[in-house]
Amino acid sequence: MKNIQPFFIILILLASMVSCSWFGDINDGYPSEQVQFSSGDFEVHGELLLPDEDGKFPLVIMVHGSGPAYHTYFHKIKESFMKAGYATLMWDKPGFGKSTGKFTEEHLRAERAEILIDAIDKMKQHPKIQGNKIGVWGISQAGYVIPMALEKTNDISFMILVGVGGENGIRQTAFLIQEQLKCDGVSEKDAMQAAQNFTGLFYATTYNEYLKCAQPLVDDQRIRKLNFVSAIWPEDQWKPYQGTEEGFYDPIPVIEKTSIPTLVFFGDLDKNVNPVQGMEAYNAALKKAGNTDFKVELIEDTDHNIIISETGCTSERRARSGKGWSNYDPRYLRMMEEWLKDL
Repeated sequence: MKNIQPFFIILILLASMVSCSWFGDINDGYPSEQVQFSSGDFEVHGELLLPDEDGKFPLVIMVHGSGPAYHTYFHKIKESFMKAGYATLMWDKPGFGKSTGKFTEEHLRAERAEILIDAIDKMKQHPKIQGNKIGVWGISQAGYVIPMALEKTNDISFMILVGVGGENGIRQTAFLIQEQLKCDGVSEKDAMQAAQNFTGLFYATTYNEYLKCAQPLVDDQRIRKLNFVSAIWPEDQWKPYQGTEEGFYDPIPVIEKTSIPTLVFFGDLDKNVNPVQGMEAYNAALKKAGNTDFKVELIEDTDHNIIISETGCTSERRARSGKGWSNYDPRYLRMMEEWLKDL
């Protein structure tokens, strides 16, 4: 029996990072069109918004983060894209809204990447879309989905990334654990140790190494209540990971080969993704790629979604009103709009 429980927990944690936004609709005079397409066993339903009735337009395909997601998210961001003269496409994630199908735990990100590729193929044939000017905007978990798509298609002509991990999912989740514990009053020393123990679960090569990391996580009630690890695998059911599971996927080697125009944002109060490590990783990777058109921006006093925040902690985010989920830093919206116009 494979020890899948910790990876299942990673999915739960990433779901807690859901890139929520107000469910408001922005069809304030913008032409819209319902879009439907198949991708493997998934039936995907979404909405295409156009800046005007006439002409053909470049397109931004918007890629959700983790957790529940609908095509009505991110209305203010869509408005910025429309003002820049770009059409936008967003869909209900399979399992939500009108889209059907169920992701597998083992290949969730790869399946999402295939959906993105199929969406691009469909939009290339659309009479209102400039097929050679299709780019992506993605947040959080999309930072793993989009690089997986980049490995399989040359049809992504630019990208905007927000709050994306600059390391594999295990280390990213360890950072989330550390910061969330600190938000809940755990000392920095204990929070760092918990993060190291969590990482150790996946890199352990012997059962004793695994047990040494797992036992403190299970024994500490402050950690257990966060559901990072709920039980310890018996020795006869434990096996070391191979390093090929999705949690080990690191997007940076792909970014090191990416030359398309790229704009990356981090909030300095992000408690889900390490903004300092992420900025350093993306800057170094894009320079290594010889990319001549990229920017990596840190927006002060903002959280994982580049929403104005005091702490960036989950407790603050959960307490937000619907309107609060649209309180983006104006610099973020302005920079995206101006960057797209310059393209």
